[in-house]
Amino acid sequence: MKLACCSWSYHRAMEAGRISFQEWLRTCAARLGVGGVDLIAEQLPKRTKSFWLETKKRCTDFRLSVAALSPSTDFGKPTSRQRQTELDRLRRWIEAAFILGAPCVRIFAGWPPQGRAAELWEPMVRCLRLAAKAASQAGVTLVVEPHNHGGFLADSHRTLQLIRDVESPWVRINLDVGNYHQPDLYAGLEASLPFAPHVVAKIQHLNRAGEETTLDYDRIFAMLKRHRYHGFVTVEYEGNADERVAVPRAVAMLRRYALKYGL
Repeated sequence: MKLACCSWSYHRAMEAGRISFQEWLRTCAARLGVGGVDLIAEQLPKRTKSFWLETKKRCTDFRLSVAALSPSTDFGKPTSRQRQTELDRLRRWIEAAFILGAPCVRIFAGWPPQGRAAELWEPMVRCLRLAAKAASQAGVTLVVEPHNHGGFLADSHRTLQLIRDVESPWVRINLDVGNYHQPDLYAGLEASLPFAPHVVAKIQHLNRAGEETTLDYDRIFAMLKRHRYHGFVTVEYEGNADERVAVPRAVAMLRRYALKYGL
């Protein structure tokens, strides 16, 4: 198992100008000591080929791998023109991932207008099939993240249905362990792990002992061990504490469980 840090973990610090994107990369390497980074596309200071190449070189110098590139996509848009715009934009990010050397592009299926999820499911699936063709030509896997707030994929049942419907080895799951909304969260995670080349460890509140209080990470790491998971586990801090203090504590917690389970 390899640890990575998602740039969203430092979004408040970046937005306030307390840390730059380049300083964040150095922090990941020097302070956190992780092996990878998950780049939220909207947080990149520039969206040019030259910047992508510069970022790849900087990551190499810091001995960091780009675990994933994470743009936001919404294929729940009600018109074909809007969905085509989303598809064209995703193709551009697939190109960026190829340049950066990222094996995965994290995407969302989308948020259909209220009451129209069933109607727009098949158009969304068609878009993902087209995106999968573009991804296959770049050797990049699209990893769809479960999402709530009215999205297509609120639980493991719908997420796994999407994988079956798209029918492409280039579309898999970005398993954010805190995103499923269902009675048995851990059963949903267990069923999804065989289709997840990238796992996101959501951290929201660490107690004084440095343990996450909203999720059972002992149980999650036991699950990773059973499935012989050797990919990246990316920390995504979404709590309210100072990120510069909380994120190193979150990484330390994940390391403790990785050591406990020999991952």
